[in-house]
Amino acid sequence: MALKRVFLLRSVAPRVAALSTKPQAQEQPPASPEAIRGCGAAKAVRPPVPDVDFTNTQEAYRSRRSWELVRNLLVLRLCASPVLLAHHEQLFQVARKLLGQRMFERLMKMTFYGHFVAGEDQESIRPLIRHNKAFGVGFILDYGVEEDLSPEEAERKEMESCTSEAERDGSGANKREKQYQVHPAFGDRRDGVISARTYFYANEAKCDNYMENLLQCIEASGGASDGGFSAIKLTALGRPQFLLQFSDVLTRWRRFFHQMAAEQGQAGRAAVDTKLEVAVLQDSIAKMGIASRAEIEGWFTPETLGVSGTVDLLDWNSLIDSRTRLSRHLVVPNVQTGQLEPLLSRFTEEEEQQMKRMLQRMDVLAKKAKEAGVRLMIDAEQSYFQPAISRLTLEMQRRFNVDKPFIFNTFQCYLKDAYDNVTLDMELARREGWCFGAKLVRGAYMAQERDRAVEIGYEDPINPTYEATNAMYHRANRGTRGWPGAKLR
Repeated sequence: MALKRVFLLRSVAPRVAALSTKPQAQEQPPASPEAIRGCGAAKAVRPPVPDVDFTNTQEAYRSRRSWELVRNLLVLRLCASPVLLAHHEQLFQVARKLLGQRMFERLMKMTFYGHFVAGEDQESIRPLIRHNKAFGVGFILDYGVEEDLSPEEAERKEMESCTSEAERDGSGANKREKQYQVHPAFGDRRDGVISARTYFYANEAKCDNYMENLLQCIEASGGASDGGFSAIKLTALGRPQFLLQFSDVLTRWRRFFHQMAAEQGQAGRAAVDTKLEVAVLQDSIAKMGIASRAEIEGWFTPETLGVSGTVDLLDWNSLIDSRTRLSRHLVVPNVQTGQLEPLLSRFTEEEEQQMKRMLQRMDVLAKKAKEAGVRLMIDAEQSYFQPAISRLTLEMQRRFNVDKPFIFNTFQCYLKDAYDNVTLDMELARREGWCFGAKLVRGAYMAQERDRAVEIGYEDPINPTYEATNAMYHRANRGTRGWPGAKLR
């Protein structure tokens, strides 16, 4: 198994920005250059950033040297060759034997490696970052890992790491909804995905190793430039089983809210505008046997309700937090006993420890990013992981985005619920007074997502057309810029 360590550089136009949703009353005048960039800087005025016109090729490629453009065109043509794509491993092996390892590496650096990779360490990436910065081009630094796994190995690892101990030994039936169950036909998550890194869980030591490499990436980003970005994927930090299970819980919890809303005549409203009458909601929950009235009264405290006597989706979601055992609220009927049972009650002690270590790794990376002055971008992944990834990212934003946006979530606008997800998170940031950081993308897993939905048998989470995705992207973009109380930084 070969593992290659590289730093990947994503060039970005200089319009990456965060939305501050901190209340006006909390803002203070800038005391330093850092305060000017922060969300709490009320009097900071930034010059408007001109629109980037990529149809003007002279301007768009101004930072590229002529020989780089020739190389880029060559790499593009080679990557579009079906023959090369089908036989690239064999061709690389032949080239390595003919040229020797040293000349082969030099050839790669002159072509593919030089096009896609910024460098191997902090020192080697600095010249490229400085050059791009001189032309107003920012950067997002990725840690690139290429792990040589066969499709069979990838499938085996995925099936093992996405299945709980109880499900494996037969003592617990898989209660997850279809979308959040692992399927062997889609065990190799690399299949059909060419523009995103993919991690497969091996063991806790491998996750610790990934974390150490990501820490080096964050350090390199901080050392190379002020205000840089680093990107991470949460599937690199722990067992994907937990992301699947947590996503299932969050989805059911949200769907339960919308079912109650429909019963109260609020079907079809925007997610952020839907509100439930607490008294009616309490009656419904008690009748279902999910909790006693005494327990329910403990859920809806004055802090949760305010003076409105209603609960919206943000209030509802807040019931699932670090202080609440998820399994106490979300239950499913046991077919054999007829009793309601907690959904997540079958974690072994080892699984609980693995889940805690995953959260600890996230915490270590976020603290390092804040210490280094680096903005940490949490990449989006497949839709069956994404509810958990977004929720964990939101919890990090609450902790680390108090004064400045250090943690950025990624919203995939090819998802049907993208606009609701963006606006709900923005509204929560506005209410709680922390800085909202986001990256809007269209998405990288469309073909795989569609095939999986058809094969397993659940609703396709992707917008039906490219035009619908574009409309969602622009709607989300306009929504963030026009959100009440939001200030663009």
